Amino acid sequence: MALIQQDETWSMRRLVNLHKMKRPVGKILVNPDLCKDCKFCIEFCPNNVLEESKDVNFKGYHYPVVKPGKELDCVACRMCEKICPEFAITIISEEYITYDKYYGVSRHAHGG
Repeated sequence: MALIQQDETWSMRRLVNLHKMKRPVGKILVNPDLCKDCKFCIEFCPNNVLEESKDVNFKGYHYPVVKPGKELDCVACRMCEKICPEFAITIISEEYITYDKYYGVSRHAHGG
């Protein structure tokens, strides 16, 4: 029976303080006039951030908008931006958000 050699990365593992972790927040900018209502952005968003607008553009197409309450759920993966055949979407990622801010956790709630 062969012994399984432990990978060196195992010895480097440490506990992570989630309350100090940060992740990017993307701001989704949509040019409604370029959209042709293909819905690729809505279908392929991994965090289900987008939905079809109630309004239509000048061509009569519904364009994507951020779902109410999902403004902080975009992680700036740029999937919607890359998949849009009309280049109607641009992602801006200048902000990082902490676990506490995203989940609304106060420092006192976790003993900090």
